[in-house]
Amino acid sequence: MIMRSNFIVFTILIFIQIFVLNKMLFFDYVLISPYLLVLILNPYYKDSILSLFLGFVLGVLLDVFNDSLGLYSLISIIIVYFKNFWVLKVIGEEKANEISLLSIFNLGNFNFFNYAFPLIILYYLLIIIFEFNVLFSLNNFLILTLSSFSTYFFMTLIQYLFLKSDQKNEWR
Repeated sequence: MIMRSNFIVFTILIFIQIFVLNKMLFFDYVLISPYLLVLILNPYYKDSILSLFLGFVLGVLLDVFNDSLGLYSLISIIIVYFKNFWVLKVIGEEKANEISLLSIFNLGNFNFFNYAFPLIILYYLLIIIFEFNVLFSLNNFLILTLSSFSTYFFMTLIQYLFLKSDQKNEWR
């Protein structure tokens, strides 16, 4: 499921999520979640229980270190479930089955933004709904917007630094 060359990068992202960015707010409004990149880059498989299981395992791993009582496992399963529908809307089933990694190199900048950014917003919206008592407030809106943009920036930076394109010598 996860390509062997990217396994080390994904392991380091999960390690950073668990031990460095464990519920850490930067400037009181920015929350970065690098493990979300693992869920988003995971290839599309039609009716895949394996993708849901991967999301569940990553969520349980975060729940164990965060004492969050299943919050991250629930959110990870929701993200993976919604991702399977969203891939078909944005990319299409033919192209989604051909791509081994749903990265910015394989989709292009515009398609990757249309694919990944709504999933990031959904993730932070679910975090706000389940963790904070007040849903509609200026603080929660700032956390949602600033965290979404900073996580997307972090995702593109990690992809350009550490991931390689599957396509070689092809015109776009």
